[in-house]
Parts: sequence; structure tokens; C-alpha cells
Amino acid sequence: MKKVFVSSLALVFAMGALAGCGMRPEEEEYLQVIGEYEQPMPDAGFRLNLSYNGPLEMRKKFMVWADSLQKQVPGMMLTNESIFVNYMPEQMGQEKIRPEMFQTSVTYNINVPDSATYSRIMQDALAHHFPFSVNVSGTFVDPSRRADVQQELLEQAVENARAKLRFLNGGEEGYEIVSVEELDNVQPYGPDYYDFNRRMVSRVKVKARLND
Repeated sequence: MKKVFVSSLALVFAMGALAGCGMRPEEEEYLQVIGEYEQPMPDAGFRLNLSYNGPLEMRKKFMVWADSLQKQVPGMMLTNESIFVNYMPEQMGQEKIRPEMFQTSVTYNINVPDSATYSRIMQDALAHHFPFSVNVSGTFVDPSRRADVQQELLEQAVENARAKLRFLNGGEEGYEIVSVEELDNVQPYGPDYYDFNRRMVSRVKVKARLND
């Protein structure tokens, strides 16, 4: 009787195992691609570093001009100012420091919306005969436009990913996108490439499940 019970129990377990194997779902297949899109921005503005480097006695005149410029470019910000004495090391202790020996350096960060504004600032500074320097540190997109531009870039990057998915799937549309992840948009060339070449880029990682 005991042997019959054990045999029956083993048969039940075997049938259960077979049933479990038969009910296992088929493994799903996925594709994952990187979609990207670059857009030239020839109409974008500039991020500038504007510096006055000259005699301390001319500083007041420059600051008056800078204050008037700040009204035209509200985002203009003072970032550095220093005062120093212009003399050679061998002059230390041998020559009395005179007021005209003092020099100053004043630096502003400025975001200008377009090339016309940039040219106007340069011409005005030159007309005042200031000893100054200008460095272009990158591209500036007005905040009111940035969200629209970023959305357009994302849409184009996703469309690029769809084209890759169609190609990998043999030209078929038989897939369903299950996730989209925005990637670091300064890859693969780094931020300097995009800033100084006046371009914006969007990159997304797209995962899709293949349909039967």
C-alpha cells in the first residue's frame, strides 16, 4: 500500500512539472538603439566675457558705460575686478609708486541675443577708446525659445531612433517602444564642439519590444 502511494505521488509531481513546462511563456525579444539629431543654430546669440584692462583713472568712465550697457542687456553680470600696480620687479624699492602706475581689470559676462547686438557692443566700446578684450565663451539661446528648440530636437532624435529600429527589424514596423531615455547631450564630442560650432544636439536611448 505504501509503495502504491509513493508511486502515485511521484506521478502527480511529474504531471505537474510537465504542465508547468507547457505553460511557460515564450521569451520576448527587444531592440535598443541610440537616436540623435544635431541642429545648426546660425541665428543663436553669444555668451561673452568682456574685460576692461587699463589705467585706474579710466575705470570710472568705463563703469558708467558698462552701467548703460547693462540696461540694454539685462543679463550682464560683473564677475571679476582687480587693481594692481604696473611696474617691473627691479623697480621695487627704487621708485616711488605713482597714481598713474595703478591698473585695473574688470570683467563682465554678457549674453547677447544675436550678431547685430554683438556688433553694436563692439563698435560702441571701440568708439570710447577703451582698452578692452572680448572672448566668445559659447552659444546663447533665449530662454523663451530654448524649450521649443529642445522639444523639436527630441522629436527628431526619436524619429532617428525609429528609422534605426525599422532597419534592424528588416524594414518592418512590427515593434512597440517601451522606454525612451534622454542621454547626456554633450556627447560624443564634448560641450566645446557644440558651443563654438553654434549647434545643439539631442540624444535618446530607445528600447522596443518586437511583436510577433
